[in-house]
Amino acid sequence: MEDKLRLLELYLKTPDQALFLDIETEGLSKEKNGITLIGLYLRGQYRAFIQGIDLEKALEYLTTTPIWITFGGENFDIPFIKKTFHEGVTPLVHLDLYHLSRLIGLRGGLKEIERTLGLRRQTEGLNGYDAVKLWRKWKENGDYYALQRLIQYNQEDVVNLEVILNYIIRKLFGEAVNT
Repeated sequence: MEDKLRLLELYLKTPDQALFLDIETEGLSKEKNGITLIGLYLRGQYRAFIQGIDLEKALEYLTTTPIWITFGGENFDIPFIKKTFHEGVTPLVHLDLYHLSRLIGLRGGLKEIERTLGLRRQTEGLNGYDAVKLWRKWKENGDYYALQRLIQYNQEDVVNLEVILNYIIRKLFGEAVNT
Protein backbone atom coordinates (compact mmCIF):
# COMPACT_ATOMS: atom_id res chain seq x y z
CA MET A 1 0.00 0.00 0.00
CA GLU A 2 2.86 2.37 0.78
CA ASP A 3 4.12 2.08 -2.81
CA LYS A 4 0.68 2.95 -4.16
CA LEU A 5 0.49 6.01 -1.92
CA ARG A 6 3.90 7.18 -3.14
CA LEU A 7 2.71 6.87 -6.73
CA LEU A 8 -0.39 8.91 -5.90
CA GLU A 9 1.79 11.57 -4.29
CA LEU A 10 3.92 11.69 -7.44
CA TYR A 11 0.78 12.23 -9.49
CA LEU A 12 -0.30 15.04 -7.14
CA LYS A 13 3.05 16.78 -7.67
CA THR A 14 2.93 16.47 -11.47
CA PRO A 15 -0.68 16.04 -12.64
CA ASP A 16 0.15 17.67 -15.99
CA GLN A 17 2.41 14.68 -16.69
CA ALA A 18 -0.48 12.22 -16.37
CA LEU A 19 -2.34 10.52 -19.17
CA PHE A 20 -5.69 8.85 -18.53
CA LEU A 21 -6.16 6.06 -21.03
CA ASP A 22 -8.50 3.31 -22.06
CA ILE A 23 -8.51 1.04 -25.08
CA GLU A 24 -11.19 -0.76 -27.00
CA THR A 25 -10.37 -4.01 -28.77
CA GLU A 26 -11.74 -6.55 -31.24
CA GLY A 27 -12.04 -9.02 -28.34
CA LEU A 28 -10.33 -10.17 -25.15
CA SER A 29 -7.48 -12.23 -26.62
CA LYS A 30 -4.19 -10.37 -26.78
CA GLU A 31 -2.97 -12.99 -29.26
CA LYS A 32 -5.93 -12.87 -31.68
CA ASN A 33 -7.44 -9.41 -31.28
CA GLY A 34 -6.14 -5.94 -31.91
CA ILE A 35 -6.78 -2.50 -30.52
CA THR A 36 -9.62 -0.72 -32.28
CA LEU A 37 -9.42 2.58 -30.41
CA ILE A 38 -7.12 4.24 -27.90
CA GLY A 39 -8.75 6.99 -25.89
CA LEU A 40 -6.49 9.47 -24.11
CA TYR A 41 -7.40 12.25 -21.71
CA LEU A 42 -4.56 14.68 -21.15
CA ARG A 43 -4.79 18.09 -19.48
CA GLY A 44 -8.56 18.15 -19.78
CA GLN A 45 -8.70 17.19 -23.46
CA TYR A 46 -9.92 13.87 -24.86
CA ARG A 47 -8.43 12.36 -28.01
CA ALA A 48 -9.47 9.19 -29.81
CA PHE A 49 -7.05 7.27 -32.05
CA ILE A 50 -8.68 4.73 -34.34
CA GLN A 51 -7.39 1.58 -36.03
CA GLY A 52 -6.99 2.12 -39.76
CA ILE A 53 -7.15 5.90 -39.40
CA ASP A 54 -4.60 7.25 -36.94
CA LEU A 55 -3.96 4.67 -34.19
CA GLU A 56 -0.18 5.03 -34.47
CA LYS A 57 -0.44 8.75 -33.61
CA ALA A 58 -1.27 7.73 -30.04
CA LEU A 59 2.40 6.76 -29.72
CA GLU A 60 3.39 10.43 -29.53
CA TYR A 61 1.45 10.73 -26.29
CA LEU A 62 2.22 7.27 -24.94
CA THR A 63 5.97 7.74 -25.31
CA THR A 64 6.15 11.29 -23.96
CA THR A 65 3.78 11.18 -20.99
CA PRO A 66 5.40 9.43 -18.02
CA ILE A 67 2.33 8.73 -15.85
CA TRP A 68 -0.46 6.50 -17.19
CA ILE A 69 -3.74 6.08 -15.35
CA THR A 70 -6.00 3.17 -16.26
CA PHE A 71 -8.67 0.93 -14.82
CA GLY A 72 -7.49 -2.66 -15.12
CA GLY A 73 -4.71 -1.56 -17.43
CA GLU A 74 -2.08 -3.70 -15.77
CA ASN A 75 -3.74 -6.82 -17.16
CA PHE A 76 -5.52 -5.44 -20.23
CA ASP A 77 -4.59 -2.07 -21.72
CA ILE A 78 -0.82 -2.18 -21.26
CA PRO A 79 -0.31 -5.73 -22.63
CA PHE A 80 -2.39 -4.83 -25.72
CA ILE A 81 -0.42 -1.60 -26.20
CA LYS A 82 2.90 -3.47 -25.91
CA LYS A 83 1.73 -6.04 -28.46
CA THR A 84 0.42 -3.42 -30.87
CA PHE A 85 3.42 -1.13 -30.83
CA HIS A 86 6.42 -2.70 -29.11
CA GLU A 87 7.58 -3.85 -25.72
CA GLY A 88 9.31 -0.54 -24.99
CA VAL A 89 6.06 1.42 -24.85
CA THR A 90 5.45 1.50 -21.12
CA PRO A 91 4.86 4.26 -18.61
CA LEU A 92 7.43 5.28 -16.03
CA VAL A 93 4.58 5.30 -13.50
CA HIS A 94 1.31 3.40 -13.82
CA LEU A 95 -1.65 4.03 -11.55
CA ASP A 96 -4.19 1.25 -11.98
CA LEU A 97 -7.46 2.44 -10.46
CA TYR A 98 -8.72 -1.13 -10.26
CA HIS A 99 -6.24 -1.72 -7.43
CA LEU A 100 -6.32 1.78 -5.94
CA SER A 101 -10.11 1.75 -5.63
CA ARG A 102 -9.89 -1.31 -3.41
CA LEU A 103 -7.75 0.64 -0.93
CA ILE A 104 -10.83 2.68 -0.05
CA GLY A 105 -13.35 -0.15 -0.24
CA LEU A 106 -14.69 0.36 -3.76
CA ARG A 107 -15.33 -2.98 -5.43
CA GLY A 108 -16.41 -4.10 -8.87
CA GLY A 109 -15.63 -3.02 -12.37
CA LEU A 110 -15.45 0.49 -13.75
CA LYS A 111 -19.18 0.79 -14.47
CA GLU A 112 -20.12 -0.46 -11.00
CA ILE A 113 -17.77 2.03 -9.33
CA GLU A 114 -19.19 4.82 -11.50
CA ARG A 115 -22.70 3.92 -10.32
CA THR A 116 -21.51 3.80 -6.68
CA LEU A 117 -20.12 7.32 -7.08
CA GLY A 118 -23.29 8.56 -8.78
CA LEU A 119 -21.70 9.11 -12.19
CA ARG A 120 -24.15 9.03 -15.09
CA ARG A 121 -23.38 8.18 -18.71
CA GLN A 122 -25.00 8.96 -22.01
CA THR A 123 -23.92 5.44 -22.99
CA GLU A 124 -25.56 3.87 -19.93
CA GLY A 125 -26.01 0.14 -20.38
CA LEU A 126 -23.19 -0.35 -22.88
CA ASN A 127 -20.30 -2.65 -21.94
CA GLY A 128 -17.08 -3.94 -23.46
CA TYR A 129 -18.86 -6.51 -25.61
CA ASP A 130 -21.10 -3.77 -26.99
CA ALA A 131 -17.94 -1.85 -27.88
CA VAL A 132 -16.77 -4.85 -29.92
CA LYS A 133 -20.13 -4.99 -31.71
CA LEU A 134 -20.05 -1.25 -32.44
CA TRP A 135 -16.58 -1.66 -33.95
CA ARG A 136 -17.80 -4.50 -36.16
CA LYS A 137 -20.72 -2.38 -37.41
CA TRP A 138 -18.24 0.34 -38.35
CA LYS A 139 -15.73 -1.99 -40.03
CA GLU A 140 -18.20 -4.22 -41.84
CA ASN A 141 -20.93 -1.73 -42.76
CA GLY A 142 -19.28 1.68 -42.55
CA ASP A 143 -21.82 2.61 -39.87
CA TYR A 144 -20.56 6.04 -38.86
CA TYR A 145 -23.09 6.26 -36.00
CA ALA A 146 -21.61 3.06 -34.51
CA LEU A 147 -18.12 4.58 -34.63
CA GLN A 148 -19.34 7.78 -32.99
CA ARG A 149 -21.11 5.77 -30.28
CA LEU A 150 -17.91 3.76 -29.66
CA ILE A 151 -15.91 6.97 -29.31
CA GLN A 152 -18.51 8.40 -26.92
CA TYR A 153 -18.44 5.20 -24.85
CA ASN A 154 -14.64 5.31 -24.65
CA GLN A 155 -14.61 9.02 -23.83
CA GLU A 156 -16.91 8.46 -20.87
CA ASP A 157 -14.64 5.65 -19.65
CA VAL A 158 -11.53 7.81 -19.89
CA VAL A 159 -12.91 11.05 -18.49
CA ASN A 160 -14.50 9.21 -15.55
CA LEU A 161 -11.08 7.83 -14.62
CA GLU A 162 -10.07 11.30 -13.49
CA VAL A 163 -13.22 11.66 -11.39
CA ILE A 164 -12.59 8.28 -9.75
CA LEU A 165 -8.92 9.09 -9.12
CA ASN A 166 -9.84 12.40 -7.48
CA TYR A 167 -12.37 10.60 -5.28
CA ILE A 168 -9.72 8.04 -4.24
CA ILE A 169 -7.23 10.81 -3.45
CA ARG A 170 -9.76 12.69 -1.31
CA LYS A 171 -10.58 9.52 0.61
CA LEU A 172 -6.93 8.62 1.18
CA PHE A 173 -5.45 12.06 1.83
CA GLY A 174 -8.46 14.04 3.02
CA GLU A 175 -10.49 16.92 1.67
CA ALA A 176 -7.51 19.28 2.05
CA VAL A 177 -6.11 17.99 -1.23
CA ASN A 178 -7.22 20.29 -4.04
CA THR A 179 -8.31 17.96 -6.87
